[in-house]
Amino acid sequence: MPHYDEVQTPLDLFRMFITEDILSNIVDQTNLNAMRKKNLALKLSLEELRRFLGVQMLMSILKLPAIRMYWENGIRYSPVADTMSRDRFISLRSFFHICDDTLMIPKGEVGHDKLFKIRRLYDAFRENLKKIDPEEIQSIDEQMIPFKGRIGFRQYLKDKPHSWGVKVFTRAGISGIVYDIEIYTGKGAVEISELGQGTDVVLRLVENLPRFMNFKLFFDNFYTGIDLIHKLRVEYGIESCGTIRSNRMRGAVLDTDANMKKKGRGSVDFRFEKHSEASVVKWYDNKPVHLASSYCTVTPIDKCQRWDGTTRNTSKLIAPESSVTITNQWGA
Repeated sequence: MPHYDEVQTPLDLFRMFITEDILSNIVDQTNLNAMRKKNLALKLSLEELRRFLGVQMLMSILKLPAIRMYWENGIRYSPVADTMSRDRFISLRSFFHICDDTLMIPKGEVGHDKLFKIRRLYDAFRENLKKIDPEEIQSIDEQMIPFKGRIGFRQYLKDKPHSWGVKVFTRAGISGIVYDIEIYTGKGAVEISELGQGTDVVLRLVENLPRFMNFKLFFDNFYTGIDLIHKLRVEYGIESCGTIRSNRMRGAVLDTDANMKKKGRGSVDFRFEKHSEASVVKWYDNKPVHLASSYCTVTPIDKCQRWDGTTRNTSKLIAPESSVTITNQWGA
């Protein structure tokens, strides 16, 4: 598989992740599904499947209220209508299949897989993602795949651009390239360790990263904990940084909110725990922000631009930047 920098066209990128083996499986399962349901010889080929997928992508870019409208006189969209007839497209869409349903363990029985319908595609896609050369700086966060249909693990996250859909945990590089994903299928789908769900997600998503190669990993306060930061550094050789909830700082005593508010926006305080080799930083903006890291603290400093409601203008605040200088300690 080529490095993503060597990809010349969108088609090259598609072929990196959706290989001929994946497409061949879809052809076989779609033809099999049509025969089982309607005793119909669909005769789908690899070439026709590629055209079908291309039409689906075009429809996701130029959206019309109804599928049939792409072929109707007056509003006919030729890139779609000239590629495939309306009836053939609707037929392929209704029989499209990825896995053999006869092998699915019924719901409620031991071993039932909520992702069975897409399991082969999902696993193959993840394996292809892992073949890309990873960047030094990466982050882990959740994303939403927009979806409002009927599915047992659909989620609602009000603060996301797409509130309704399938929640996916992702590990991505600073360039935006995704290196691994994990679909969230609801509570109880995966056993949670004593370290907590957020920590478990991070450790699963970094499992295939080369060890002790100085990777830098960032995440938000859903994942961040002192134990996670310590474990990543000691067992994986990964440095990390993230916002942290105040009740997860393991007894680190920092300046109070009232004192920092008096000092003004941009004031900062921090501590370092010798045992875990983790530092926690408290920076005051409009409200306090807590961060924890295995390699960052408050110096050297940088400046960030913020809106000042008093002067009705933007101003620059002092903010902590990455550093290895550590002086204040707490804990053993």
